[in-house]
Amino acid sequence: MKSWLRWTLLIGGGLVAAALIGAGVLTWLVLRLDVRGEVERAVEAGTGRDAMIAGDVGVSYWPVLGLRAHEVTLANVEGGRAPAFIAAEEIDIGVEIRPLFERRVVVRRLVLQRPQISLEVDQQGRPNWALQPRRAEGPAPGPTEPRVDVARTRLEEVRISNGEVSFFDARRGSGWVIGEVNLRTALDGLDQPMRVQGSLRYADKPLELDLTLGRPGAAMRGELTPITLSLETELLNADFQGQTIAGSGEIAGTVRANGPSLRQLAAWMGSPIQGGVGFEQFAVSGRLQIGGGAYTFSNAGFALDLLRGRGDFVLSERTGKPYLSGRLELFDFDLNPYLTGQAPAQAPLADMAAAAEAPAESTLTAEVAAVEAPRALDVRAAPSETPIDFSGLKAFNADLELATHAVLVQRTRIDSARANLVLNDGYLAATLHQVALYGGSGRGRFEIDAREQSTRIVQDMAFSGVDARSFLTDAINYANIEGRAELSLNIRTEGRTQSEFLAALDGRSHVEVVSGTLHGVDLGGVSTTIRNALRGELIAPEARTPFQGFSATFTISDGVLATDDLSFNTPNLRIPGIGLIDVPNRRLDMRLAPRSPRGGVVVPFSVRGPFGRFEYASDIRDRAQREILGRVRAVETAARAN
Repeated sequence: MKSWLRWTLLIGGGLVAAALIGAGVLTWLVLRLDVRGEVERAVEAGTGRDAMIAGDVGVSYWPVLGLRAHEVTLANVEGGRAPAFIAAEEIDIGVEIRPLFERRVVVRRLVLQRPQISLEVDQQGRPNWALQPRRAEGPAPGPTEPRVDVARTRLEEVRISNGEVSFFDARRGSGWVIGEVNLRTALDGLDQPMRVQGSLRYADKPLELDLTLGRPGAAMRGELTPITLSLETELLNADFQGQTIAGSGEIAGTVRANGPSLRQLAAWMGSPIQGGVGFEQFAVSGRLQIGGGAYTFSNAGFALDLLRGRGDFVLSERTGKPYLSGRLELFDFDLNPYLTGQAPAQAPLADMAAAAEAPAESTLTAEVAAVEAPRALDVRAAPSETPIDFSGLKAFNADLELATHAVLVQRTRIDSARANLVLNDGYLAATLHQVALYGGSGRGRFEIDAREQSTRIVQDMAFSGVDARSFLTDAINYANIEGRAELSLNIRTEGRTQSEFLAALDGRSHVEVVSGTLHGVDLGGVSTTIRNALRGELIAPEARTPFQGFSATFTISDGVLATDDLSFNTPNLRIPGIGLIDVPNRRLDMRLAPRSPRGGVVVPFSVRGPFGRFEYASDIRDRAQREILGRVRAVETAARAN
């Protein structure tokens, strides 16, 4: 036992002595060799940039045998913004021992402590990270003279510890800075894949990174190289696989990304979404190209809040906010939360990625359709004095070609639509090429200008073949007209509340309904028995007036609709009329003069009173006609002056 212990001590002592001798020899070699110069020349030959070690150069014994240099810099390109491309407080270099005896330095390990790496792109789009080996001046070295072969460079370990990386693009005058960069990699050769893993901090949020470059040498030369990238933060999970041209910073490939809040992500990336609601949970999947400050998606599926869609689009930045352009197909969705300022419902985050991978056409659920959304006009309720929030129109800018499936706007359901939409700093202009709704179709244009405190709205729309009862029920809460309708609107208004919009309404409108029924009143009966009109079955929920056609053209001024060509034709009567609909005060004043082609006694009569409480009276002496016609002419005169 004692002999084994003695041999163990002797062997251990011999190893310690050998280590001390090796350390002493290495120190002697470092002191005798121009290590500083050897390292500088090797770096300069491999990068084509001037390298300088301003601090001490010494021997490191832990964790591997090597060299340690302080205050190391690698020059930037000529005319660069930063004084140095790389500036590190300390670089630890693990080297092979044998080449030192041959007065050569062969690196196996490289650790950069607290480096500052400045990435730049100049006005011509040239990056400062495209490195080219320096060509030796004079005759080529002899066969026995050593030279640096960058292509055969091999590093078993490369680490960046607590570094800082900045980027500046002179073409756009903008950039970014990331800190607490802690990355590790290895390099088997510049034409062999290199995997980089680690973490960093951007805008006060940590980010985990896993990057693989297929040909790092090609990336250094600004050439095309395969790239695989995975990012993970509290705001974004993304996987990318494709190619990059490091010289321009462009990448192209397939991406899958999702996160809990697009609004927070946009703010974190420096392009905040101002105002509005929603823009929370999101996911996207498709082909992505990044270049020139733009993210170009093609054949992409996406999910945002409860919205699903697909298309080809570009996301960039203009005037300090997100800018979206391209072609989108949107599946069924409820637009009301974005119009009313109420936060939209959110799908489970786990479902978002699957929705982006295969966005499926759906239908508006009963729960969504039953939401108590406001109407532009409700004939059964007073107009609201609550300010309408249009700040969502300032959240981003856009130029889009849209194809939508079912859309719920207030209580109105649009089955499908094709449109072009432009959104610029709160000004929205939309051209509707084809709209399907309530069994009919429509087209037209509308504008919403929310750039000032008071919002201006302009509509020029036309619809045909529409189910009048369903449409009017959802649009204005009036279900008493049944039939197929044609409707045109050329209106404009301005305000901040529903009440102000209705009071400022100007323009023209035309409505025509064929082969329908007027519910709630028997106009034929009223015209012959006006004295009994307020009793019995003539004016009651069960009363009906079948008609062959109903039409009217309205002139609109300050929210009052006036017509002098109202026509109501039943199988037995032709009923022309004049009238006013005072929308702000919710009142109807109308005078009807029935005419019977078969003869018989018919009495002209008036229909007057607040919405829902009309009074019927004969107008044989034309008193109501003179009063109403005077007011009609006044509205027409005011409309011409606007």
